[in-house]
Amino acid sequence: MNIRLVKFIFLNLIFIFFYSFGSAQNYPLYKKLSTIAILDQDLLFSESDWGKQILKKVEDNVSKLSAENRLIENSLETEELILTQTRKTIPKIEFDVLAIKFDEKVKKIRSEQADKQRRINIFLNENRKLFFEKVTPILLDYINELGIEVLLNKDTVALASLGSDITISAINKINKQLKN
Repeated sequence: MNIRLVKFIFLNLIFIFFYSFGSAQNYPLYKKLSTIAILDQDLLFSESDWGKQILKKVEDNVSKLSAENRLIENSLETEELILTQTRKTIPKIEFDVLAIKFDEKVKKIRSEQADKQRRINIFLNENRKLFFEKVTPILLDYINELGIEVLLNKDTVALASLGSDITISAINKINKQLKN
């Protein structure tokens, strides 16, 4: 009976060992691209040559607008200080008229500066839209070339292997094609 028990335990241990060994998972080291890939659209735009040019223009325009805003702000502060000082030397009705005119001037300037900021945003959005219109056929050819069936935006993916992200290679392909 002891031999049967030892034999039974030994066979179970062998079975468990081979079962564990056979079912161990080996993760591939990205030897082959998946038929599903991901793409970081923000990175695609910002790191492409086209996107870098657009973002540089936007940055320059924003810097100019900021400098202009600082100059206007300094000028208005000076004007407000002078207005406050004249308050003591002129009648209240006259001061109220000047204060209303100053307030209207400030509102007009704020509106003009906000409009300039909106134009910068519109420029960025229109060029971003145009960029994706131009790169869509390039991306379609590229994913067909790679044998990818589905391309997902990185923001919609919860978890993916590093090998499924084709953003950098797509940027290189786009830069090459858009130069031509």
